[in-house]
Amino acid sequence: MSSTEDLWRAGMIQGYISRGAGRIAELESTALRGASVHMREILASGASQGTLGYAEIVRKVLEGSVSSYSLSADWLARLAGVCALQNTEPTDTEFATAALQLINHRRADWPTNRRQLLKLEAELLFEQDRFDELEKLFADHPEVRSFHFDYLVTDSRSPFLRGSHGLPLQRWLERFNRQFDDYDLAPVSLRPGDGIPFNRLTSVPEADAHGVGEEPGDPLVTVIMTAFQPEREDVLQSARSILEQTWQNLELLILDDASPADYAPMLDELETLDQRVRVIRLETNGGTYAARNIGITQARGQYVTGQDADDWSHPQRIEKQVRDLVQHPDQPGNQVYTVNMTEDLVRIRRGYLPYIPSAPTLMAPTQLLRELGGYLPARKAADNELRNRLAAYARKPVGLIKEPLIFMRILPDSLSRADFRPGWQHPARRAFWSAYKTWHARATPEQLRLTGGDVAPVHVPPRFTEPPAPGPKLDVVIAADWCEYGPEQISALEEIHQLLQAGLRVGVLHLDNALHLARYSRTHCAPIEELISTGQVQLVLADEDFHEVGLLLVRNPELLQFMPAGSTAFTPDRVAVVAEAAPRDASSKVKYLPAECARHAETYFGRRAQWVPSRARVRSSLEQLLPVEDLSALTYASPFVPGASRKRRSLASRRPVIGRWAGVTREDWPTHAAETLLRWPANEATDVRLYGDPAAAQRALGVRHLPANWVVFESVDASRSGFYRGVDFFVHYAQTPPSQPERAVLEAMASGSVVILPSAFETTYRGAALYAEADAVQPLIRRYSAEEELFEAQAARGVAFAQKYAWTAYADLIGQLAEQPQTTPDRETLAL
Repeated sequence: MSSTEDLWRAGMIQGYISRGAGRIAELESTALRGASVHMREILASGASQGTLGYAEIVRKVLEGSVSSYSLSADWLARLAGVCALQNTEPTDTEFATAALQLINHRRADWPTNRRQLLKLEAELLFEQDRFDELEKLFADHPEVRSFHFDYLVTDSRSPFLRGSHGLPLQRWLERFNRQFDDYDLAPVSLRPGDGIPFNRLTSVPEADAHGVGEEPGDPLVTVIMTAFQPEREDVLQSARSILEQTWQNLELLILDDASPADYAPMLDELETLDQRVRVIRLETNGGTYAARNIGITQARGQYVTGQDADDWSHPQRIEKQVRDLVQHPDQPGNQVYTVNMTEDLVRIRRGYLPYIPSAPTLMAPTQLLRELGGYLPARKAADNELRNRLAAYARKPVGLIKEPLIFMRILPDSLSRADFRPGWQHPARRAFWSAYKTWHARATPEQLRLTGGDVAPVHVPPRFTEPPAPGPKLDVVIAADWCEYGPEQISALEEIHQLLQAGLRVGVLHLDNALHLARYSRTHCAPIEELISTGQVQLVLADEDFHEVGLLLVRNPELLQFMPAGSTAFTPDRVAVVAEAAPRDASSKVKYLPAECARHAETYFGRRAQWVPSRARVRSSLEQLLPVEDLSALTYASPFVPGASRKRRSLASRRPVIGRWAGVTREDWPTHAAETLLRWPANEATDVRLYGDPAAAQRALGVRHLPANWVVFESVDASRSGFYRGVDFFVHYAQTPPSQPERAVLEAMASGSVVILPSAFETTYRGAALYAEADAVQPLIRRYSAEEELFEAQAARGVAFAQKYAWTAYADLIGQLAEQPQTTPDRETLAL
């Protein structure tokens, strides 16, 4: 790498560090959620104040040649966390352990998340059987014992794992039962024998607790258990835990999901356990949730709840749930908490807490579940959807009983294990969650009722139904950060509509943009979610191998800079990267490194990409940084349809309405809050309206709630055209002047709004806009508000300017891109 490239790279990394300062937890979460190994470079640079790269930090930490005080504890801690929880590189566990020991053994300058780091170090030491070091950690840092009744110490001394080096069984049981003692629940014990400890669990409450729920009028509860080729001892243990409940007025409805004929004796055995057991044998395998729906229709109980065929319920679970619903009749349902553990009753898992809400334990009135139509037609993740839909339907949250009332068995070959890692879940699960969360937020109670059949009202990923056969080839797949709703997404949505009108088959692929830091998962923006759920476009996931893709269009080079690990299961015919901005902007901020992005794209998609610049200055920059054969001769342009011009003569209301896009990052706003309030005041004399997600504006002002005169219009509430119609003055700001007009500004001009920009923007927009620095914006607004002729003339100039940029020949451009020769063979050809 040349010295220039080194400087550019350092500058780019520093830019990401600056954005992440004060938001390191969000930076770590973004790296984990996006499965990005490349983001480790940001954390490594932050840890070393820009002096070391990721590989150098790993080497020095493993060699022991770096002092803990020469590195930033907060940044190193987040790097160790990413490595430990991703665990994709051979040195990840060893490095994370060594780094955490460096940090946790310091006596000053501890990171803010120190308790979590101690827990993670304990988990790593436990996994590696480094028990002497683990005991020293417990002795040096007794605060580790505060996690869920000292489970880390208890599990690390388990007699089932450590034999004679562990605690005696009775002493271990006393410690294990602390999680029940605190809630006044009956303790557990183990039946004699040598079987799997999980299957030997038992509990006998006090004698007067039995027979609960047998009084006249006590509600009958139906417990639905679905099974497919169950292990005999597992399902018998699960069934007995229900039949031994203190709440006796129940029925256990076991739905066998078409297990082979040799499972019939086991089902017969289950049926003879108790007269309260009913076994329904299904002829075709439809998955857990289809079977549960049949159970709901067959239930005799007033309430319905669930139990997995390999879990174990505490004997007081059903009683606790029924009494909670009786005491809170306005609640639509409730759930209990689970303790997740292995068959050896070990709760320690890297990056996880053992104590979480249990989705299968949802208990709700039977009639209410029937009204809703039960579960969506999906084979995964539908239990959380039903819980959330139940709450949306009732307009009240589902109750949570925060007591450990069920044990869930964690198996290494569980169907869901491949879908989860700490801080990450499979994109299909994220997509499904995004689809149903958007549906729940927008639907009326009537629309939340399923009408029957196999067609869901929202997008259900193909991997959650039946494995799909290869469908028609997708002509174009547009890769973007579809969880944001800014100018880039607006342009891409217009492009999709143009392609659909041209009769092309279109798909979308989500890639996280590392600039958009977020602690938690984000939903897809509402417009793209609607296109996916209505089937107008197809959501493409990287590991789906049934796609045939013509052109894959990466909408922004920044998406390629910090990509997910691995590669796509499909290989597109061609890959094109849209470059609307140069790698380095006018203020010398480096936005992306073209050569690295090109390598990442080739690794991920299996083809070398063609780069398509949008203007001459971008092309000139790329020519210096990429091989000439990587640059397309075409120039990229996004379609712009101004719509019917609207002539404005005066203000829409008595006081001026100032509007702007809310932005997607903190950098979309002025550096200082005081400057922001000069442009968009916080006083009753002005009506300020934002379009989009308000989070960036809140960060810009440093507040949790925006000023009272600021009103937010999100995409689910209003169309862009409707928003612009109510705006008199569109006051726009960007830290770097654009070299070509921006879509948000053009749309505002086309609507007849008077646009006010910083003075540096004048070379781009000329007389179509007004120009003023922060302190001059309000005097300018007052002047144009008072003089109708001035307002009308300026609005007309903006409309005329916007009309010049109307362009709808986008499908033709894509056709030309799709026909360009491919410069590199695909990965399958290279492998031959």
